[in-house]
This record gives sequence, C-alpha cells and structure tokens, in this order.
Amino acid sequence: MDYREAEQRAPLKRVWKGMIPIELQLAASDAIELLASAVLPEPFQTFYMLIPRVSYLPFISPKIKERWLDPMLALSRSDQEIKESDIWFEYKNQALKWHYPIGLLYDMLVTDVHKGDAELPWSLTLHVRKLPTAKIIAQPNGQLMRDMFMAMIKEADFTRNGSTKRVMDLAKSDQMQFLDGLESHTYEKYFAIHSILVPPSTSADARAPVSSAQKSRPAVVPKAIPVRFYMQTAGSLDDAAKETPAAGAQAAGASAARQADITQFHVSQVPIPLYREGST
Repeated sequence: MDYREAEQRAPLKRVWKGMIPIELQLAASDAIELLASAVLPEPFQTFYMLIPRVSYLPFISPKIKERWLDPMLALSRSDQEIKESDIWFEYKNQALKWHYPIGLLYDMLVTDVHKGDAELPWSLTLHVRKLPTAKIIAQPNGQLMRDMFMAMIKEADFTRNGSTKRVMDLAKSDQMQFLDGLESHTYEKYFAIHSILVPPSTSADARAPVSSAQKSRPAVVPKAIPVRFYMQTAGSLDDAAKETPAAGAQAAGASAARQADITQFHVSQVPIPLYREGST
C-alpha cells in the first residue's frame, strides 16, 4: 500500500475503530424462567462490554453467552438452555433491529446524542426468551447476518458499477475472509477484500509515485455512489394505545394514518449519478 492509498483509508480506519461501551442487564422475566429468581447471583447482575459501532448484534451475542450467560447458569446449576438465536436486545422498551449496524441503532435511539449528551455506557436489556417476531426478524444469528450483509454488498456493487461482477468474481476464500473480518472486527482481513470491491481512486497528482499493483489495476469510474438512508418511523400504535381510552383512540387513528404513509415510502432506492449531464 502506498501513501495515497493509506491516506484515503485513514477516514475508513477511524470509522472502523469506533466503539460503544454497553451495560447489559438480564430481563427480570427471563431471569425468573432461567433461575427461578429475578435477582441474579452477585457477580452476574450487570455485564459490561465494549462493542464496535460498525458491527451487528448477532456477532456479539456469542461472546455475551460465553462470558456471562453460560457461567451464570453453571454457577446457579440451572438446567435451562440458551441458544444464540434466542438472544435479543431492548432499549427503553423497544426491541433493537439486529440487522442494523450497532452504531446506527445508538445514533437513532439515544435521543440526545446529537446534542453531545451521549449515554455512556449504553444501558440495554438482554432477553433470551419470547423473541418478538412481530417487531424484529426471527432467528438472529451470525450466519443469517453474514448472508444479509453480502446481499447488501451486492446491492451496493450493482448501484456502483451496474452489475454485481466484482462481488461474484470474488473467490470463496475471499468472501469468507471478508465476512470473517466483519464478524471478528479485524481491520486487515476486511479491508484487504474491501479494496478489491472498492478500489482506491487514482490521484491527479502526476508527481505522486504509483505502485506496480495500481498500474495493473484499471481505473474504474463508478456509475453512482451507493448510499442507504434509514428513516425513523413517527410513533407506534402500541405507544398510542397506552394513553387514556378517549385520547388513545384518537391518537391511535392518527398514528395509524402516519404508519400507513410511512410504510408506503419507508424504503427508497434511487441511483444518484456522480456527474450531471453536460458537466465535467
């Protein structure tokens, strides 16, 4: 890697290294089912962990199970079993969409984060029973998350280049390395393949040295820049129903109308060209 490529990767590396400290507590209802008591043993009442912003919840669930839940069950001599696909997270009574990046969830849900008033550590409730499939996708596990992430990469490749050739031309070992780097949060493994999918742009500075690898790599101008926007929905019918009966019925009707409008336009994918027609 020459200095130009290192310079272009510097912002990516800063984003990649972003971390969020979290504070986990097991839901009381789940604790009662697991241990016949809402009060956990003293060393296990709270679990702290530092997690990557660019990662996903199914990738951290195995570590939580291994380092917290399994030792807790062993100490309590409980015969209950916890599956990784049963683990889900909640923040202020809202189930977290596990297929969203962790940093995105934090930025969307911690209401004062944009004011600089960050909630750190981020206090979450952990559940291991009764996955709310009406609110989040079922079976949150690492393999499904890997499959969903590769589907997003193919969408981005098609938007950028007009085809999924770059992704489909990856060797199986390269695809595995790419996903392993994401799951284990290993910068070198991930970006070794990322640089194949998204080659660094060429410099206009003729004085800058050019490596032999860059000479052999043809410059490709992307057709468009793939960008995904996440839009928060305004309220929910569950929240409206918790109000007084009269006000609740009125608010529920208004909320239902908002929900109908939102669901119609919740996802929008429009290719945006790099240049306008006639421009240089």
